[in-house]
Amino acid sequence: LVDKVKHYEVLFIDLDNTLYDFSGNSDEAYRAVYALMEYDRWFDSYEHYYSIFEEYNLKLWALYAKGEISKEYLNAERYAHPLRVVGVPEAEVLGARFWNEAMQRLPLGNRLMPHAREVLEYLYSRYRLYILSNGFTELQSRKMQSAGIGHYFEGVVLSEDIGVNKPHPEIFEYALRVAGVEADDAVMIGDNYDVDIKGALDVGMDQIFYNINKDVMEAGRVLPTYTINSLLELKEIL
Repeated sequence: LVDKVKHYEVLFIDLDNTLYDFSGNSDEAYRAVYALMEYDRWFDSYEHYYSIFEEYNLKLWALYAKGEISKEYLNAERYAHPLRVVGVPEAEVLGARFWNEAMQRLPLGNRLMPHAREVLEYLYSRYRLYILSNGFTELQSRKMQSAGIGHYFEGVVLSEDIGVNKPHPEIFEYALRVAGVEADDAVMIGDNYDVDIKGALDVGMDQIFYNINKDVMEAGRVLPTYTINSLLELKEIL
């Protein structure tokens, strides 16, 4: 067990794949759109399509987090790319349609990460909770509503609202101002080391790395304040 060595006033928590099962919910939505648009005309299977999509998607999100590409470019490119790879004409038009159809379904998913609701119930009466996310404004509040977790949070800080993405210090500094606390009185909880943990580190905020895949830490990286493999471990720390 981890000693509870410090009391925090505010917890900043990432949403996608930390509390909200974005991977599971988006998989369901994408499969539905794949079938609707009869993508099996061009791809061997949904898995074939998604393997091409996800490899490029991760690269584009990394660029978006650094502020090197726009939201519009991100969304246009990631859905057109798999179609281009297999030589589909009008990849941009079809990709835009795929995104529009997915947008109707993505916020309706209600799956949470394992133990998320139980842990939120535990934390809710003990801390002031805020969402701190790079997700799109038009999706995040609807996803929280679908999953039934919006009432746990005092506030939601989204990168798109202020034009700066995690891990840039500005969004963490902004979140601290919104919550009215110093970095020493808050902790960041998230599943992405480069986005959540590094960003909090750079403003002097403690961090809890939700390492659900038990990835091995790369050499030279600063160790997070805490690392957990299950959200249940938050009860031991907080």
